[in-house]
Parts: sequence; structure tokens; C-alpha cells
Amino acid sequence: MITRRKFAASLAGSVSALGSACGTAPLLSGTGRRVIVLGLDGLDPTIIQALMDEGRAPNFRKLAQMGAFRKLGTTMPALSPVAWSTFITGTDPGSHTIADFIVRDPLTYQPYFSIWEARPAARTFSLGDYELAMGGPGVVNKRVGVPFWTYLADSGIPSTVIKIPTNFPVDDTATRAISGMGTPDLADSFGRFNYFTTDPDEVYPGLTGGVVHHVEARNGRVEAELAGPENALRKDAQETRIPFTVDVDQANEAVLVGVQGQRILLQRGEYSDWLSVRFAMVPMLVGVSGICRFYLREAHPHLKLYVTPINIDPSEQAMPVTYPEEVGGEIASQIGPFWTKGLPSDTKALDYRVLDDEGYVKQAELILKDRLRLFEYEWERYREGLFFFYVSSTDQDTHMLWRNMDATHPMHAASDVRFAGYIHHLYEEMDQLIGRVLPAADDNTLLLVCSDHGFAPFGRQFHLNSWLRREGYLAVKAEAASKDSASILDVDWSKTAAYGIGFNGLYMNLVGREGQGILGEDEALRVAERIAGELESIHDPETGQRPVHRVYRRGEVYRGEFAGEMPELLVGYTPGYRSSSASVMGESGREILNLNPWAWAGDHSMARDLVPGCLFSSRSLPNQNPNIVDLPTTILDFFGVAKPFGMQGQTLL
Repeated sequence: MITRRKFAASLAGSVSALGSACGTAPLLSGTGRRVIVLGLDGLDPTIIQALMDEGRAPNFRKLAQMGAFRKLGTTMPALSPVAWSTFITGTDPGSHTIADFIVRDPLTYQPYFSIWEARPAARTFSLGDYELAMGGPGVVNKRVGVPFWTYLADSGIPSTVIKIPTNFPVDDTATRAISGMGTPDLADSFGRFNYFTTDPDEVYPGLTGGVVHHVEARNGRVEAELAGPENALRKDAQETRIPFTVDVDQANEAVLVGVQGQRILLQRGEYSDWLSVRFAMVPMLVGVSGICRFYLREAHPHLKLYVTPINIDPSEQAMPVTYPEEVGGEIASQIGPFWTKGLPSDTKALDYRVLDDEGYVKQAELILKDRLRLFEYEWERYREGLFFFYVSSTDQDTHMLWRNMDATHPMHAASDVRFAGYIHHLYEEMDQLIGRVLPAADDNTLLLVCSDHGFAPFGRQFHLNSWLRREGYLAVKAEAASKDSASILDVDWSKTAAYGIGFNGLYMNLVGREGQGILGEDEALRVAERIAGELESIHDPETGQRPVHRVYRRGEVYRGEFAGEMPELLVGYTPGYRSSSASVMGESGREILNLNPWAWAGDHSMARDLVPGCLFSSRSLPNQNPNIVDLPTTILDFFGVAKPFGMQGQTLL
């Protein structure tokens, strides 16, 4: 089963506020060409077209008129780590291996995080309660292939690559880089918040992504401990903690937080600035530093205090998040600490209602301002070569606030309608960002604005493994038959022909590949075809719709040496539907289709043909059907660098 990554194991203002500087582009050093790429994750072509038509996105419209605006074909699945890995390498998952957020070990069937893994040290030695590492690979990026900017470096062309996904640990072939999606917080791969409450009745059944601490107030003071990373240097892997205090002013709905010599005053509904925290791993010898923000939900009648996931401190990096390493401290000294966690928005806290819509949006605004300050700093120093800058807000906030915008969504009635226009507001902020870089586009400078996929509503969830189980393709052990939810450990592999892992993957239990495979290749092909036809014919009795729009076969999606490890089928859902989170992890139960209960109400893990991304170019594009795999070849071509062997895309110019 996928487990929380032991982080320490690897130890060895808004755009519009950028205002006055917008009129001048950075000076070009020498006569070389430049390529500027803004990666706006999840920017949807239908939404941006509507805003352009309404006159609310004038800079997008100007860029489209200057060159081109196209829908951009994406990967299957249409997931960010998959698509951006294709952008980075110019290959599909059959070559770069990032096939989903969650994939499986074929020998054990266990799901695991696809982007990176922590590998054991080459040697260790014992020192009392501690087991100290001596060398070894540490954390390793699992993406295979050469980033396209490496070929630029080989040609003497500098590259700045800021926050691109699946680039953790940060790649060292760019001139300057900051890691993006996939970068963990200090304690967990996906992010783990801390939440403190004096209300004993406040419970969150099944909570993932955070820790709830029930605390007591004595004479107006709460003494608590902030949970940090597990100390993998200790033989017992004990969790690290640091004490802090909260003095509560009930009359003024305020608190005074004291932690490691820092004191901050918070009003109700207010986020703190960044606080630095340090967790001791080996007393007096080794520690790790992080940064976090506190948010006061309520001071009276109960204290309710939320703490963001503890981000890696860019000034004192426990893990490599910038290249060169000193870049982190340089940036922090100029603009202050910044979110280093790859996906900074705390979507789990909103899903479980530890944060409400207002608390989430306040955090989202801080994240956006943080990212745009980072953009401004990097943009001002950029002169030549490649400049890539990535924004995650257009993806994460659309996931979480689609229901507020969409009056037809089943969760709309439970949403805060004050934020019904937030996604459109966010797109307008991106229009301001486009306006910031537009003056740079000239004969020597290509400007591209792209997204990896679009968006669609997610109102009902399909339990793929439950369907496979009901139809006899997946069997569970006799002792698990009465369970409401059976895990991957409950599967009887001797009687199982197919199983789902990840958001879209459906694997055959293949002899010679799976640890307990029962199907030969010919039989697996026949079973896969039968399953594909049956899935495409399902109708939801509640809506009359087909949950599965199209099932893709492996041969039409994957090329490359790792294609045989990929799923035989990829389930392309109809907008409105998506795989359930339980099925993503290989679980099965009784229900096949039901309501999506989460705040996470917009998605893109549907059929790739129905959720294309966007491509804006400052130059005309003869190709009417560009694909994200074409972009690295296009960028290299503009710089005069020949397409490397193995790249699958074609130049769009």
C-alpha cells in the first residue's frame, strides 16, 4: 500500500500590482533568440474563449490575433504529471514512464506515487538510538528521458525553468530552476496540515492529508505541539515535534501564537506571514528547517487553529528544490520565503471542511500573490535563452471552486456563492500576466502560453474496481467478501483477470508481468476488448448518461521501451464523471456509481479528446491540431537545435 514518504530519510501583490514595470520588456543580451513559455496548468479553452469574447481577457485576445490560439491535444490520461513529463521529454509515458499520479508495482500490485522515490543509503552506521546514512542515491526522480532544455545547454543556450511539474528533485541541467509539482512538504509526499481545536466534538472521519489535535485551554492558554517529519535517522522513526503556545483573547477574537522565539498576533479569519520552524533530528547535530503559516478559524467559543503543510525552507533546503541551491536563499532574501511544496493549495483541508470556502480562497490568494512575486523577480533578471514559468492556481482552484461557479453541479447548493466568479477572476489575473510579457514578443522572441489540459465538471464517481468485481473480473478473498470496502490486499489474484490502479489505468493480470498473473497475452487481449465494450455500454440509472465516453487501448496511446508496463486499457470518462478516489488506490466496494461528495468538483481525468488544453503563440501556427508533445520540438527548432533522436513531436512553426 502507498505509505507516507519519510522525508528525512533522504538527508545526507497580485499581477495587477506589478503595474508600473509592465511597459518595458527585459533587454536582450547579444543577438540570440529567446523563447518565453507560460505554463498555466488547466487553462480551459472554452472558458478563456468566452472571456475573450466578453472583452475580459484583452491580452489573451491580442496574443491570439498576433499569432494563433488553438486547442492543444493532451496525453491520456489528461493528468498534469503525465502531460508535463511529455512536454519536458517530447515523448509519451511509454518512454518517460510517468503514466499517472499513482501507478503500481506489477510484482506486488501495490500502488505508489509515480514522480519520485526515496532509496536507501549505500551504508549506515549506528550511534545509540540513531542510524546515520553514509552516501547513496537518496531521493530519485522516476521520470525517464532527457529534458529538452538539456539540448539547449549543450548548444550554449541558457534556460530558466521555474516550477515545472515532475522536476523534483530539481534537475541540474537547466541554468536556473525551481522544482514544481511532486515536491513534498517537510513531512509528507502530498502535504500534511496540522489543525488544533478545543472542541472535543469536532471530528473528521477518514481524514487524510492532515492531523487533527484536540487540545485544552487553561487560563486562556493552549500548549500544543506542531507535528513535523518522521525522524528516519532514529531507529524507531519517531515523529518530530516542536512545542508552541496560543494565548486566546476571546473578547477580541484574536490569538497570540508563540513558536521558537517568534510571536504572531492573529485576528479571526487571518493568515499569518511565514514562520520559520526547525525540527531536531540528531540533537545538537542535525535538524531540518521549514516554513508554515497559521490561520485562525475561530477563537471563541472554541479555538480552531489551522497550520499549513510545513514547506521546505528555500533558504536552508532539507531537500533540493532550487538549482543552484543558493538560488533559494537569494530569492527569499529579495521577496521573502515562498511556497516550495509542488501543489501548494491545501485541497484536502477543504475536502474535509477543516477549511471552508472562504479560508481556502484566502489561502489561494496568498499562493497566487506569492507565485506572481516569484515571477516578477525571475522576469526582471531574464535576458536570453528559455524562460519557462508555471502557475498551478489555474488548476487547483478550478478543481475546488468549480461547484461554486456551476449552478448545475450537484454540490452547488452547498457552496459559498460569494466565490462563484473566482475562477473567472483568476483567468483575468492571468490575462494581466500575459500583458506583462507581451511587449517581449518580437522577431527574435517566441511567446507561448500553454496548458496541459482543460476542465470539466465532476459530479458523480464511478467505482471501477467495484464494477470489475461485480462483473467477475476481480475477485476478493472469502474473508473479505462481507467488507464494505476491500483493499488491494484483499484481492484473490488467482481468480482476478483485471484491476484498476490510478485515475484511468486498467491492467490485465498478465502472466510474466504481474506477480500472480493468470492471463496469457492472447487471452488478456480478448478480455481487455470485452471489458472495453462493456464499459462503453454502461448507463447511469440516475442520469441516463454513459459514464465512460471511450476506452483507449494501450497500442494507440503508448510507444517506447516501457509500453509493456503500461495499462492495457485507459478509461476515458464522460464530463461529469470520474474514477472514485477509492478505485484509484485499487479498492472495491458495493456501490458502482454515486455522488461525488467532495469539494473537489472540477476535473480533467476524462477522455483526453474532451478536455484539451490551450496553446497561444505569438507566431502563426499552420498546424490546426497541435499536441503538447510537439512543444519541445518546436522550442528547439526556434533556437536552431535539431530534433533529437527519440522525440516524437513535430515542429509547429
